[in-house]
Amino acid sequence: MYMMMQLLIAFVSGTYTSLWGAFKDSPYETFKPKTFPRSILFSLIIYVLLMEVLGQSLRVQLLSYVQLFFLVMGIERFISEIYKGFFRIEDQSKYFIPSRITFFGKHVRSNFLRYVVGVLIVAGIFALTFVSYPMQKFWEFCLVAYVTGLSVAFGGAYKDAPFEGFQALKFQRSGFVLLVLSPLFYYLGPVSLGYLIFMNIGLERFVVEYYKTYIKRNMSGKFKSDTQRIQKYLDERERYHYAAWLIILLVMGLYIYEITNV
Repeated sequence: MYMMMQLLIAFVSGTYTSLWGAFKDSPYETFKPKTFPRSILFSLIIYVLLMEVLGQSLRVQLLSYVQLFFLVMGIERFISEIYKGFFRIEDQSKYFIPSRITFFGKHVRSNFLRYVVGVLIVAGIFALTFVSYPMQKFWEFCLVAYVTGLSVAFGGAYKDAPFEGFQALKFQRSGFVLLVLSPLFYYLGPVSLGYLIFMNIGLERFVVEYYKTYIKRNMSGKFKSDTQRIQKYLDERERYHYAAWLIILLVMGLYIYEITNV
């Protein structure tokens, strides 16, 4: 029963990611039924890999539902970016910032090289989950949060800076956001370093993407500035926001329940 609940949490985590992607991108490239469930599928696969393939079932079962929600989200966001950058074959002409990986802004022509590097990075991601050093002290949670935020910012800068320039204040954003929010995970209790890193990545995406997607509502920076909006999908996309709020309320309710029962 508990495993079924965890599987459901992984499903909900992926659904939240799919919803913000649909809200953000559908007015510029239409709603794509085939790609909408991708984050959901990745999230379920990640959970199964951790539980059944990588032999981490005991550690995963010790996680609270909120910890699992953000752990899966953090790994999924990493895997999705690797998939888009190293494995997916797609026309890049519609993008201002290519989704396919570049080498300091230069196109990587060799598919074989991209595949090999992508496989190595995916292996490194899952290898990091095996780091079981326990995080227990408040300052440890703060340090891991800030450093993880800088790592996220570095990845974003590597991808975006060759096309839109380096922005020093923006570079610090993720680090400070996670530093401020680090008590949220601290109050849930001890967790391994490897898991905490990806939990922080998930939380950063959860918070920053909500601000960028639902509050600012700016066009994704990956599209060219002259990309025309499709009014039909612009009118319909608010339903994704409402669905996202149902998940946000669920996560908030689980968090309150869990910190009062630690």
